[in-house]
Amino acid sequence: MRLLLVAVFLWATVSADGLYSVEGTVVYPRGDSSLPANTRILLNYGKYVGFPREDGTFSVNGVAPGSYIVQVENVDYVFEPVRVDITASGKMRTRKIITMQPGAVHQLPYPLKLQARESTKYFRKREEWRVTDVLFSPMVLMIALPLGIMLILPKLTANDPELQKEMENMQLPKMDMPDMSDMMANFFGPKTTGTKKITGGKTGNAGQKKKN
Repeated sequence: MRLLLVAVFLWATVSADGLYSVEGTVVYPRGDSSLPANTRILLNYGKYVGFPREDGTFSVNGVAPGSYIVQVENVDYVFEPVRVDITASGKMRTRKIITMQPGAVHQLPYPLKLQARESTKYFRKREEWRVTDVLFSPMVLMIALPLGIMLILPKLTANDPELQKEMENMQLPKMDMPDMSDMMANFFGPKTTGTKKITGGKTGNAGQKKKN
């Protein structure tokens, strides 16, 4: 009975001074009992600080009226922050923080219930080699798509004689491609030097001068 009277007296004193308490529960993953020891409750990035109890409940006392962002600081898990608005009369209004839609209002129940979203990832997972990465690479697509069109298009036009005639009548630009046999013969064959041609020209001119 005395403890109840003391609690009522303290609550009345805090309310009379215009200071209030932000209360709630931190929901930890199952089987992890070491989280309350390394967890803190932050209001406005540390302006007010609180600590959860063993059962996950917390109470940040001495908070003045205003708007606060409530965060759970933990090294093992990530928690979603929420916003708490405290009026001058002590009325609490809690809502979810939506970064992509700042004007949207999604109210939450009070007292707060802050649940772990996921485990904290300090390292990026190494990418694994996959066959799809090679098949869908730009270089493979640039080679595979034209080949596929060249193979499929004749089969599509085989059953349509009118389309075959249109394809034959189409004037496609012709490109003069060099003969591969000539290219290989010129590349690997004996090379004629230009000095012989020049000397031959000189002897021919000398012979013509003697005849004259």
